[in-house]
Formats: sequence, structure tokens, C-alpha cells
Amino acid sequence: MTRDLGKRLLGAALALGLTLYPAGATDWGLSYRDGANRPPYGEDTADKLRQYGAYYMGDADRKTIYLTFDCGYENGNTGRILDTLKRRHVPATFFVVGHYLDAEPTLARRMGDEGHLVGNHSVNHPNMTKVSQERMVKELRDLETQYQAVTGRRLDPFFRPPEGSYNYNSLSWAQSLGYHTILWSVAYHDWDENNQPAYGDAMQTLSTRVHNGAIVLLHVISKTDADVLDELIGKWKAEGYEFAALSALPGLPNPTVTAVPGSASFTVDDTPAAFRAYLIGGNNYVKLRDAAQALSGTDKQFSVDYDKAAETVTLTSGTAYTPIGGELAGPADVAAMQAKTSSQILTLDGAALTLTAYEIEGANYVKLRDLAGALDCAVTYDKETGAVGLDTALPYTA
Repeated sequence: MTRDLGKRLLGAALALGLTLYPAGATDWGLSYRDGANRPPYGEDTADKLRQYGAYYMGDADRKTIYLTFDCGYENGNTGRILDTLKRRHVPATFFVVGHYLDAEPTLARRMGDEGHLVGNHSVNHPNMTKVSQERMVKELRDLETQYQAVTGRRLDPFFRPPEGSYNYNSLSWAQSLGYHTILWSVAYHDWDENNQPAYGDAMQTLSTRVHNGAIVLLHVISKTDADVLDELIGKWKAEGYEFAALSALPGLPNPTVTAVPGSASFTVDDTPAAFRAYLIGGNNYVKLRDAAQALSGTDKQFSVDYDKAAETVTLTSGTAYTPIGGELAGPADVAAMQAKTSSQILTLDGAALTLTAYEIEGANYVKLRDLAGALDCAVTYDKETGAVGLDTALPYTA
């Protein structure tokens, strides 16, 4: 499919938003009648949507923003958007269609590689209230196959209905496929490349419409969105908002927390250690196997054995660690990662470890101070330089 044909098809799809839908169909719309920075009213309530695992906003009591981008075709802006998100350490979710994957495989891979979620916007962008269940299932399953072929990753379990059109059947069908249907609570007229909002107007509109728990819809086609994104993120952060991925939405099983690449430098007994580390809740979490590798040959060395069937990670002190590859690769070049509370049981010398552990990209990350306490190893922190040191000759002090 050529870019021009992709534009015409998506333009036609947007135009369909002005037509009448069959009985029971909803063209998602919002009313901001309560004023600035208040949650809007949608065509359905949050409680009604939740019956189908669907969302248009998160928790109205938490200053959290969920950034999302719809990706119909590339217009020279996605790279700039990704650059800004990485610089600001902000996670987002990108909803892609088949044409985008065909035309922009490098950008599609970059989204997942840099820690963002990638959701399903269907292969051909049809109005899902006008198709059969068989057609809808094919649209979503075929995009899953296409995305995995292009990126080697699996799509994340979030579906944005084309045109924002749905009925309760389509919500139920998406849910049966394991998807959460994602609508939005903040949006504006940004999808027409030939009628882009002015910078100041975009800042004003988005600033007044944002609210606690907002799911923000932007479009990668929009030059204005790429232009304002850095200032907008800075403004929202200054107002006390935090950013999270859709996988952190309230009510999801085992919701994630956002892990931001840390800027600290690490040493073990004054020797530099290139830990893969993240900040979660202001605390340093390091890759468990990095710590095992860095402590090898010291009095605090330990081995790591993983029993997949039992979901158990066994640490044995005083035993040399056997590397599996990929240890001590240094800071991750990502915007942010989604960390899940680890379901694995960690033991040290046969005793269960009472430490906080998260799983990121299939690896265990542990709170550095918890691990140092378990190993009785001193931790030092230089506030001026941000340097963190482990001293195996000294005992741990809380």
C-alpha cells in the first residue's frame, strides 16, 4: 500500500465518523461541561465500560496521565516524538495499523525497544460496529501476526477501536481475545495534517482538558503534537502529574509500575560496575544477575539458580556465579520500562528473602538496599555526584 493510498483510506475512515451508525453503535465523544481540568463525560460511564474491561480514563483521584498515540501513517514526526519521550523518560502507548507496520518497520521496532507499549488498531482500520465478529477477529489477529513478524515482539493487550466506534458486541469480542478496549478522555483536532492547530492553541486546549487519570489521545501525523510535546510534558510534570503506561491502569491484574533508567554510577569495592539499573519510586533497582557478576570474587559473592517449574530463584552465598551472558551491559537506552511485581520466590541459603523484586523484560530486578542488607554489605551514596557504592568489607547499615 502506498503512502498516498494509506492517507486516502484513513481520510475516508475519519469521514465515516460523520455518518449514522447502526442501532447500539457509539461514536465516542466527550463533554467537558464541568470545566477545566475536570474529568469529562463520555458516551458511556467508566463503570459501564469496565464491565467489558474497557477504559476511557484511569483513577480520578490520582495525578496520573496515560499518553497514547494513534499511528495511521508516518508524516515525519514519530522519531521526534520518540526522542522527546526518551529524553523526558515518559512511557506511552502507540496504536498501529497494518499500513504503518508495512511502511515503518524501523519505527515500529523502536517503539517497543524503547520501552513503550504497542497496541492493536486493526489491520485495515474498519468501523468495528459495521463488521462481523469473524471479520473483527481477523483484523486483530492478523495485526498480531504482522507485528510479531516485523518486530519479534508480541502486541500488548490493548485495542483502540478505529474512529472510536464501538458497540457492546465489539467490546465483548475484543475482551474475549484478551484485549482491553481503550478510548480517551483528552483529545483535540490534531489529525488533519492540512489543518494543524497553532502551537499556543494546542498548549491551551490540552492544558485545560488534562485531569487526574487522563488517557490522552494524540496522533503521530500531527506536527503540532511533535512540536508541543516537550513543553507539555514539562508543564504537566511541574503541576505534579506522573506518567504511566496503560498496563498500570487500575483494575488490571498485576498492574505495572514505571521504571525509569537511573543516572547513578555504581562501584563495588571502588571498582566501576556497569549495572543495568532503574529508579522505581525513587529507589535504585539493579538487575540481580548484574549484582551476582559484580560481586564475584569478593567475600559477598553468590550464585544464582533458577527453577522455572517451581518459579524459584535460589541464591547461594560464597559460591561463584556462572554468567549466562548479558550481565553488566550498563544503563538501558530507553524512555521507561514497565515493571511487574515478581511472582518468583527468591531464597538465600535456603531462607526466603524479604526483598522487593520486579520483573523487567524477563529479568529480576531487586532493590539495591534490600540486597545489600541480605548480604550484609555496606552501601554508600554520594549526593553530589549520584555515585552509589557497595563495600563488601563493611556491614550493612539501614
